[in-house]
Amino acid sequence: MRRLIVTLALVTVPLAAASKEPVVWKADLVHSRAEFTVSHLVVSKVWGHIPITALTIVNPGGTIVPRTIDAVLDVSHEDTDNHDRDRDLRSPTYFDVARYPTMTFRSTSISAVDSQNFNVTGNLTIKNVTKPVTFSAHLVGIIPEGNGWRVGYSSQLQIDRRDWGINDARLNAAGVLLVGYTVDIGLTVEALTNDPGLHATTNQ
Repeated sequence: MRRLIVTLALVTVPLAAASKEPVVWKADLVHSRAEFTVSHLVVSKVWGHIPITALTIVNPGGTIVPRTIDAVLDVSHEDTDNHDRDRDLRSPTYFDVARYPTMTFRSTSISAVDSQNFNVTGNLTIKNVTKPVTFSAHLVGIIPEGNGWRVGYSSQLQIDRRDWGINDARLNAAGVLLVGYTVDIGLTVEALTNDPGLHATTNQ
């Protein structure tokens, strides 16, 4: 039920803080996820997820909009529910996990749109290629937990895999691209802090 409240139901107003010291959040990696979808033969989508193995979120005091976000994803354990497809994705044709088992993101700037929405710019590294990306993110909710707080964020971004050297252009017998070039990535993140100076109000 707590998970349902955080990710689906809770609407919050801005977080305030008695202190203006930065707030460092501890990621709840069990409840954090990176998902991706990509076109298959134009007519459908392939879905998969990549585990998030490290995540650092730092907020300035007095706001729930992050100041920095850094993440590491374990590409060697990506999962599309099909072993043959996963072997293909882990091969040198795609992620080449024998040489590049992780992908990383490091924010370079974050700007608030309003109290619950913000834009993130940073460097995304896949294989040995680093490119800047910008995407929107949303504060899903914040609830008290123990002596601290639990926060949930979500975001969506779209990339062209060829920009990171994933250039597979195989066609089927009819001349249709097997795997699309555009990849949609969705992120759901939960994190906690025991900072006693934080307080928030919620509208149910």
